[in-house]
Amino acid sequence: MIPATDRIPHNRGETMRASTDAQGGDLRGLPDGSYLDLGTCVNRYGPPPSVAAALCSVEPERLLAHPYGVEEVFTQTYAKFMATEPEQLVPGRGITEFIRVLAHLLPSNEVAVITPDYTDTIRWFPTHLAPPPGVMETVQTRLERVDRAMSAYPYVVFSNPNNPLGLYLHRDFLTEICRAHPDSILIVDEAYIEFLSEHARLSMVGSGLRNVVVLRSPNKLFGIAGTRTGALWTRNEDIARRVAERKLNWTLSYVDAVLATAALADTMWADRTRAALLRDATELEGLLIERFPSLVRGVPVHYRFLPVADPVAGHRFFLDHGVVVRAFDGRQPGRVSGLRITVPASGELVKLRESLNAASAVAPRLIYR
Repeated sequence: MIPATDRIPHNRGETMRASTDAQGGDLRGLPDGSYLDLGTCVNRYGPPPSVAAALCSVEPERLLAHPYGVEEVFTQTYAKFMATEPEQLVPGRGITEFIRVLAHLLPSNEVAVITPDYTDTIRWFPTHLAPPPGVMETVQTRLERVDRAMSAYPYVVFSNPNNPLGLYLHRDFLTEICRAHPDSILIVDEAYIEFLSEHARLSMVGSGLRNVVVLRSPNKLFGIAGTRTGALWTRNEDIARRVAERKLNWTLSYVDAVLATAALADTMWADRTRAALLRDATELEGLLIERFPSLVRGVPVHYRFLPVADPVAGHRFFLDHGVVVRAFDGRQPGRVSGLRITVPASGELVKLRESLNAASAVAPRLIYR
């Protein structure tokens, strides 16, 4: 991790593009340098050794033919991991593909998004239901908005655990709301549910309700975002059929399916790494709360959200000390002003502590007012 102070853009507009407009993990807008990338929400302990072994075992001849059968193998493996039936899954190229397909299938005026939320969700669905101005989001405020939204809209979309705040709404509460509004369909992006140790029990997949759609992907937990695999779960036959009809002829490539299947089969690695991540998350929270009292704490995921009034300054503060974080501009639709910081691996956590200790005199200026 090398401080890059002398290479930071001095033009405010350039800094804005390099921070609040960039998705997590996209470092192309930054000056040359070596950074600790905590801007993407992919598990920094990944990928597991099983993925490296699977990649080395790929025979070039297998790339000659179309990927017959690999979609079915991936679906069966992922269904087992999710504790559901393969027939209830529609495979796809990550969660983003399903968001875009649903945006084309569903009338935009009938869909509401509980914000703040994921970049593509708020981009493709224009109706946003945000918390009241000046009110920091909580589990209760989000539950209340889901309830109100399902009473008013045929479709309600949100991420759970939330991106970027990390708040998780318990399946039991959401199930109760869905049962109270059977004519509204809840579409849940569960990209980060697998970071919860009891994800199979806590996922809305286990609700069994027909007015629920769940979007899942192994990319984040297993550290394989470079592959594009995911699945849509629902017991709503109409939505499943319509989404499946929009699939490409070859949804998954041979290499993507082989690597994702190898990762999903390595459940022991997933359990060990998840436990290490949650321990690291507690340590990261303790490190950040010393300097940033407004930190959203106690969330069950591998990242933390730091509300700051000026996310560009916050982004630059960390960048000056060799760390990339994800910045969100609260003036943009569906956003909240602040920084999302992914948990570094244990060795990287030491470096982050050293950087923040060296910058302790500067840090208080970033506290949200």
